[in-house]
Amino acid sequence: MTGYVLRHSAVSLTLLVALLAAGGGVLLLLGAPLWVPVVLAVVVVAAQYALAPYLVQWLIPATRIAWTGDRYDTDHEVGALVARRCAEAGVRPVRLGIVDDGTPNAFTFGHTRGNARIYVTRGLLERLDEQELDAVVAHEVGHVRQNDVVVMAIAGTVPVVLYYVYLSLRSSNNANTAIPAVVGFLGYLLSQLVVLSLSRARELGADHYSCSVTGHGDALCSALVKIGYGMGQVDAERAAAAHEAKVDKQKERQKVLAKEERRHQRVRAVGVLGIADQAQAATVLAARERGLEPTEVIGALRWDTCNPWARFSQLFSTHPLIVRRIASLEDSGLPGAPRRWSAHAVAESCEGPELSRARRRFWLELPVRYLPFIALLVGAVAWGLDDLLLMAQAATVGGVALFVRTALARPLAPSRPQPRVTELLTRLDASPVTGLPVELRGRVIGRGTPGYALSPDLVVQDDSGFVPVLYLQPWPFARSLFGLLRVPDLLDTDVVVRGWYRRNPAPVLELRELVPERGARVRGVQWIAAYLVAALIAAVGGGAWMYLSLSA
Repeated sequence: MTGYVLRHSAVSLTLLVALLAAGGGVLLLLGAPLWVPVVLAVVVVAAQYALAPYLVQWLIPATRIAWTGDRYDTDHEVGALVARRCAEAGVRPVRLGIVDDGTPNAFTFGHTRGNARIYVTRGLLERLDEQELDAVVAHEVGHVRQNDVVVMAIAGTVPVVLYYVYLSLRSSNNANTAIPAVVGFLGYLLSQLVVLSLSRARELGADHYSCSVTGHGDALCSALVKIGYGMGQVDAERAAAAHEAKVDKQKERQKVLAKEERRHQRVRAVGVLGIADQAQAATVLAARERGLEPTEVIGALRWDTCNPWARFSQLFSTHPLIVRRIASLEDSGLPGAPRRWSAHAVAESCEGPELSRARRRFWLELPVRYLPFIALLVGAVAWGLDDLLLMAQAATVGGVALFVRTALARPLAPSRPQPRVTELLTRLDASPVTGLPVELRGRVIGRGTPGYALSPDLVVQDDSGFVPVLYLQPWPFARSLFGLLRVPDLLDTDVVVRGWYRRNPAPVLELRELVPERGARVRGVQWIAAYLVAALIAAVGGGAWMYLSLSA
């Protein structure tokens, strides 16, 4: 897998070096010292690298599963899986922790292979079967084996250097540096995109490693679908086994019953395959065997495959689209490549009037999303050139564009009740720009950042799946205070949530109002502030534009 990772990382690393050289060249041409931003960047990144693991451990408490010398001290299967995969990878047994949070997730952090940590959440242990859990564990061990933490820390130095280049140009008293400062800022943004591309390459490499050592690419695909799209019900027996990992008690009978129930589910699934679309047979078969609703799985994959926003939004993500990960495994030629999950079969469904409408909307939504940012850049250039009229014009255009973007993302129409969380995944009219006003009923199972005591975002689940709910407020520290003081009372509580559903490309719901079964309701007012700020910017900019035009 080392060759695959290097090939897919080479372009990103080359671009980062080129951007770093270009930024240094600009400083030298302007007579600024090159060593200042380089030294600052190295110090900042080194401090982050040194402190990050301890900060994560402090912010996300976990039950540590001790290594006894030949095994992890737990009766849950996750201990044996991690031990076996670490031995196969030739790395020391990682520091294993269980995060008591219902949101399914797993992540790797640390400094080197020798002190790597792998944390898995209770929600992950509850939701995945043994093969799926093994595939996820192998993926995380793949990150350790590939030294991804070190690689990403080094790569992250380049954007920091370029940001300090931008700051040095912006703070210069020389009027001729205004445009180079804007170009420097754009270079910083480009370097961020390159680092994200490198991160996606490392994720694909870890996927390939998992597939090669487990021989179960289908299990990894189904795990990605369950985690990424919030699909699948929680098996009661599996939940009991997950609880065992936390309290470290022996419950062998529950494990046996859970495995028997999974076998029965697969047998029952075969009998209903006749209603499936033959073109999607491979994907539907895997969905049925994993206890997922096939139409919803296909709908989620279809959005990622066919909607123009999907690939565009992936540019700003640390992880590839799930359908892209499935396709990469499908084309890998590995012995364990998926046979039941077919991204190519989903791609063949990219046709029809609904998709045509989504593609037409994309070209209207794209300028709406980025016109406020472009106006801000124009305003910055106008400020450097001391051109007040251009500043007023940029403010007017930016304010109007911001108001339109707010109206699309947060329409004031009444929230429409949704019968199932996962049915939203089939909606092709949702996007990063267009929000759908919806109402959902479910239970709060965890935080948006699992185990993080200050995380204000919630995860709400019904009998079909779960969706992240974003709590946004316009004033400082409101999110952290909500996460610290109010979220603990909302966990494991039945709620009604009203807000705006969007795909970015992951499904999210921005909270407008949350009504718990007990206690006071929660309201988000970020949408009010967005409308008011946009209107104010447009009004002030328009007034200044008119005044300056009449005064000329």
